[in-house]
Amino acid sequence: KSNEFYEKSGARKAKEKLDDIKEDAQEAWETSQNPWVYRVSSVYDTLTAESDMAIVTRELQKLDPQFTLEQFKTDAVGHTIPEIMKKFLDGRISELEPWLGESVYKRLTAENKVRKDEGLVIDSNLLGIFNSDIVAVELDKVEKQPVIIMHYMAQQINCVRNKDGEVVEGREDDIKANSYLMAFQRDYDEEEGTLNWKIVDFRFNGAIAWL
Repeated sequence: KSNEFYEKSGARKAKEKLDDIKEDAQEAWETSQNPWVYRVSSVYDTLTAESDMAIVTRELQKLDPQFTLEQFKTDAVGHTIPEIMKKFLDGRISELEPWLGESVYKRLTAENKVRKDEGLVIDSNLLGIFNSDIVAVELDKVEKQPVIIMHYMAQQINCVRNKDGEVVEGREDDIKANSYLMAFQRDYDEEEGTLNWKIVDFRFNGAIAWL
């Protein structure tokens, strides 16, 4: 179904305009009211300096000697983010619990309950992930553990239906480039003895028209 929408919408042709969209997306990100964006924007220049990146990377390599930011980004964009997004859009929040920090899980669960109570169903087709970047790496102020903050755009169909199947927001061919922020932190599972990544923040960050 997603391929059908993709072809009909002209999104393939629109990919040729990716550079222009990237500029618009960056502007939307920079002017967002999201608290993480303000936090990232205020410290971005210093945190992205080589010395700061090196310090945090060394901290992460204490837990995983093979760790690199480049490989982290590749794995996140290729596997983690698409999987998280699909389950998020499907409303399968309970399946995300192992991935999410407690506060994020509670917030998404509450938001999903409201949507279900209102009988609203969003189009869950994820047409693509693009413009992904690690925008900051910092130490958590409380636990002093490294946090990696990623910004990415998701190409989605903006279409919301009610319980009767009627479109109440957007259209079936309304393609949006949605902006998201996702913050990752290393988590050691004592019971399993495994080292995992937890998503300690996950925010929708605005949208722009794809076409």
